[in-house]
Amino acid sequence: MPVPAQVKFVRGSIVSIREMSRLVADLCIDTVFHLAATNINTGAGISPYRVFETNIRGAYTVLEACRLAPQPVRAVLASSKEVEACFLPAAERAYHPYMVSKAAAELAARGYRDTFRVPVAVARSDNIYGGGDFNWSRLIPGVIRAIARGERPVIRSDGSFARDYVYIDDAVAAYLAIGGRLHGPPSNTRLFRIATGRQTSVLDVVGKLLRAAGRPDLTPRVLNQATEERTDGPYRPDMERKELGWKSRVGVEEGLSQTWQWYRGFFERDAASAKRRTRRGS
Repeated sequence: MPVPAQVKFVRGSIVSIREMSRLVADLCIDTVFHLAATNINTGAGISPYRVFETNIRGAYTVLEACRLAPQPVRAVLASSKEVEACFLPAAERAYHPYMVSKAAAELAARGYRDTFRVPVAVARSDNIYGGGDFNWSRLIPGVIRAIARGERPVIRSDGSFARDYVYIDDAVAAYLAIGGRLHGPPSNTRLFRIATGRQTSVLDVVGKLLRAAGRPDLTPRVLNQATEERTDGPYRPDMERKELGWKSRVGVEEGLSQTWQWYRGFFERDAASAKRRTRRGS
């Protein structure tokens, strides 16, 4: 897909206050959507320092650049439903670096909002999916890659855990609506949740992807090893519909089908490119 001419790519470091301040000021940016994060929850190879550096320092660096800008700048901070246990009187589950880092970023946003009057909103989301996600440890990209290879998908849990899955187009629309809300009349609402109000189990997601790919024969291998999965209650985005005029429009069946089509095209293009490189090298 061609990149629109008005899009400007700038290479830099999210934790450099000099680079972030210059970028915001020089381009006269009036709204920042801070989406950068290291999303790694568990595993022996996890670097908590890298998670904290990107997710906490990156957040307050961007917020400081907004505060220092010569023009008014609003910010929308991407958070996660993972943080909600951190704000309860007693933790419902064990903390891990990612959830702690996103909770800390939310608190930093509150400090910039309440003390320095930086217009900032937090968007908590969970299980945003769609084309372009190459974190193969996540459920949907990992299952799709297995299907493309003709392999049986692997489910680490028992498959019964249900989540709210938001298609990427709906998520983008939600972020734009939140950013637009910050340009409107002042409001006490500064925390929004990006959700469809509907939950789908892991097994159902895998089944829908297998049907979309025309490979129902690749029955999943259920390991039943993941015991630390978060148990979510359903969230109805009624407040978001009222405050933002936003609601999810893409159902999970349609969204997963479109996601499969995107990755199928990607894998086909990647294979064709590999063949061309092989010919040139021979």
